[in-house]
Amino acid sequence: MNTVNDLIYLIYTSGTTGKPKGVMVEHKSVTRLVHRPNYVELNKDTVILQTGSLSFDAATFEIWGALLNGGELQIGSHDVIMDTATLKQTIAKHKINTMFLTTALFNQLINSDVTVFDGIGTLLFGGEKTSELHVRKLLENNAHIQLTNVYGPTETTTFATYYSIDVDQLRAKTPIGKPISNTATYIMNEGRLCGIGMVGELCIAGDGVARGYLNKPELTKAKFIPNSYGSGMMYCSGDLARWLPDGNIEYLGRIDDQVK
Repeated sequence: MNTVNDLIYLIYTSGTTGKPKGVMVEHKSVTRLVHRPNYVELNKDTVILQTGSLSFDAATFEIWGALLNGGELQIGSHDVIMDTATLKQTIAKHKINTMFLTTALFNQLINSDVTVFDGIGTLLFGGEKTSELHVRKLLENNAHIQLTNVYGPTETTTFATYYSIDVDQLRAKTPIGKPISNTATYIMNEGRLCGIGMVGELCIAGDGVARGYLNKPELTKAKFIPNSYGSGMMYCSGDLARWLPDGNIEYLGRIDDQVK
């Protein structure tokens, strides 16, 4: 019988550095992502269209977000995802109500047809800097859709923070928001917590933190450190961020030369 600390999958990430790393993810991390989360409603009526490859960690949300909640998962082919007319037909035919997209794909589809998501109740996007222009285009056409910007390294199991975008309170720069359920975030500078507005490295703790990197003990020790402010370990993301006065987090870039 599996326990919460057993491995559920191994996924490679950060190949753009030239040094791919195998991230070891445990059962509890997947459960934390999709069991009664605060960033999205998932239940037996959820119908998710899978848009990502199995080698992309968003598939964790798509597959288990549907199946572990008694919902339905529809598999979208490349042709369906890249053609707005076919995508709209698929959404209508299968009554898709929940989707995740990379920001780049979201922007591309909005450019092609701003009505493409009219049948969707919940749309999440992330992975790159938000285009406020495309967000505004969508919400001006469909003010009722729940649009959420999500952020998270693979090392913290797909999503770590979220920001629900309000059509009446659109910002000039969209933050990455606040922690999802069973997650804690810290902004650190030289080992100390940063105050509001201070720039530091975003560190993430909670059940989403992976076990470490496969066969890379030194790198694991450097990036996964004991959480001095709570239980378990925290992951040092290498992302620069700062706290906003309203408690949301603003993403500012990378400490190193890693690119997406």
